[in-house]
Amino acid sequence: MTLSDEHELSDPIITGSLHPGNSKLTQFLSSLFHPLLIPTYITSALMLRQDLYSIVLPVELKLWFISVVCGFTFVIPASSVFILLKFRVIESLAMEERNERIIPLLLASGSYMALLFSIKSNNIPPLFLYVLYAATFALLAGLLINLVYRISMHTLGWSALSAILIIVSIRIGIPLLGMIITSLLISGVVGFVGIKQNTRQQARVYSGYAAGVIVILLVSLFG
Repeated sequence: MTLSDEHELSDPIITGSLHPGNSKLTQFLSSLFHPLLIPTYITSALMLRQDLYSIVLPVELKLWFISVVCGFTFVIPASSVFILLKFRVIESLAMEERNERIIPLLLASGSYMALLFSIKSNNIPPLFLYVLYAATFALLAGLLINLVYRISMHTLGWSALSAILIIVSIRIGIPLLGMIITSLLISGVVGFVGIKQNTRQQARVYSGYAAGVIVILLVSLFG
């Protein structure tokens, strides 16, 4: 293994900028709160709230659904990034250049849409379908924005989730205060981490916040 290969393998799987001077803590937080993990996190959290859906879901079905969501929204997109790196389609896992992110985002979007197609006829509660549809639209918006401007996918993803939870809470009339506060706190953390990693990322971080909220508002208005 060459020195350059070792450097590439040391980069976390994130779409934001990482630089050698970053602390291990900021790199860990970027990976822990990676936007590709958001569907798995929120699906698992919602599954724990039996009061959010009218039917009783067996534990086996819950585990199956979480596994499917994780596979399509994290495992497949993350694996595709490693394959692209292997064949030198991208220079590093950090994907420093805007054009490097196009193919990974396209593949992730395709995987998200494949998930929606595979679960739509499996009697999944509408709440979960709405959340996953909204997450897919947020990802597609990130892809389109990335064609002209490199936005922070971390802040876009977590601000979108916060907006989704607020809208869902209002629509179903059930307070999701704990989830909303948690998502808002994590949104703040990923924004801080993004700026900590690179002070020049401030515009990307703030535009990510705005884009995430705007996309979900549009989805709620027309969805």
